[in-house]
Amino acid sequence: MTVSSAVNAAGDAPPSAVAIDPPALAERLRISMIHLSRRLRRQDLSELSIAQVSGLASVVHKGPLGIGRLAELESLPGSAATRLADRLEAAGLVVRQATPGDRRGVQVVATPAGVEELDRYARAGNEWLAARLASLNEADRTSVARALTVLDSMVAGDPGTATAAREGSRAIEELAR
Repeated sequence: MTVSSAVNAAGDAPPSAVAIDPPALAERLRISMIHLSRRLRRQDLSELSIAQVSGLASVVHKGPLGIGRLAELESLPGSAATRLADRLEAAGLVVRQATPGDRRGVQVVATPAGVEELDRYARAGNEWLAARLASLNEADRTSVARALTVLDSMVAGDPGTATAAREGSRAIEELAR
């Protein structure tokens, strides 16, 4: 079943069609995530590419990193990770430093400007999302929170998705009290 066959003219999907048809649900979720990602990108006024933001985030959150580790985290060939580091360094967002204990090794380290750029990027996206979430009623916000628990479990490859979702739901309900 395609998305168009599962969605009526008002844009609402019949709950049973979406709930029981994983291919149609997958298609809707993928498209929704693409649209959400594009909307969030519009909140970013910098000229960084998505790859540069992702690479900067890896360096800020998991760094200092050697080029090989950066390549691994970003799923890039070594040469592409080197070019990514070059671009981030040219923008003043990272610097290369000698690896302690390895005179030939070089690691990429975030600069204060890089940390601030990543923080600004996250703030802009979070503010936009928070405004949209604030416009939802409590039941819809709870549904989003439950869906996030399931999505996080899916991304982690955790087979206990249903259990994690129930535990997440209980935690959300306790917070709401």
